Amino acid sequence: MSFSNHIALPLRTSWEVEGELRETLYWPCSSKQAHAVILLIPGNPGLADFYIDFCAAIHHEFIECMDIICVSHLGHTRFPDNRGLVYRNKKTYNLECQMVNMMAVFDEIDKEYARMEVKPKMFLCAHSVGCYFAQNIVEYRTNRIDRVFSLFPAIESIGQTPRGRQLWFMFQPGVRHVLAGVVDMIRWLLPLRVIHAIVNGSKSLNADNSHLVVDKMLHGPCVNSVLRMAADEMRKILSVNEEFYRKFGHKFVMYYGKNDNWVPIECYHKMRQINTKGKVILCENGISHAFVTLHSEAMALVMTEMLKEELHWELD
Repeated sequence: MSFSNHIALPLRTSWEVEGELRETLYWPCSSKQAHAVILLIPGNPGLADFYIDFCAAIHHEFIECMDIICVSHLGHTRFPDNRGLVYRNKKTYNLECQMVNMMAVFDEIDKEYARMEVKPKMFLCAHSVGCYFAQNIVEYRTNRIDRVFSLFPAIESIGQTPRGRQLWFMFQPGVRHVLAGVVDMIRWLLPLRVIHAIVNGSKSLNADNSHLVVDKMLHGPCVNSVLRMAADEMRKILSVNEEFYRKFGHKFVMYYGKNDNWVPIECYHKMRQINTKGKVILCENGISHAFVTLHSEAMALVMTEMLKEELHWELD
């Protein structure tokens, strides 16, 4: 029996892509040849750890044939490098920098799997604003992607959504720098157990994700990067690219929520009219936009069914 059979998944690494260190989680298939590969692109905040339960449930169903790779957004989290030392990235990244590097991530993955005897199907699974990243990758790498699963796609007029209008002030330069400074001050003044109790008491996240936020994201530079990217989303993601989805919509499975304050139901109805070649689905399961907080397993069940249909498999 291989020692690797005793190692819990996901495998973790810090992966350097075009000079930038990426926190990366990897669920390898149990066979020598993967038949499909998923690159999961997070929303914002972009912590790969938020998606562990979701990815693990999917991988369990396809463990013999599917590799899953999930990367955090640049600067959104602190994580150990490959020497075990905490990587403290103090740079701030705008939306454009994030998207360019995510394209490079896809290119590296695609190049690696292209060396196999039989190249596996290449899938993107994107969440929220991650769907805007996926849209960009498809536009420039069309023939190298077999399918995109866009979950609660925040791809238009984010600043005009109910949630966007509520939070826009937090993303302004002066405000976000103050908030980042306040976060660092709180970490200096209060014991860590108190900060954990405060965040956990908010009930906006489950216990595991509350700990992740405090330990990995609640640092001034990380908060600043999260808010900087959000500010760009508000300013730059405006009207939906109708021409793109009329041309490439057949590559997309798009999943919308009924009560989504980031992606109102009007976006679903509009996309149904625009993308007549792909699949545009309205959630009937009560899954929230931020499914990683409470509905990871429910979303994984939906995703599993979509993957089964895509791979034309009937699994027990």
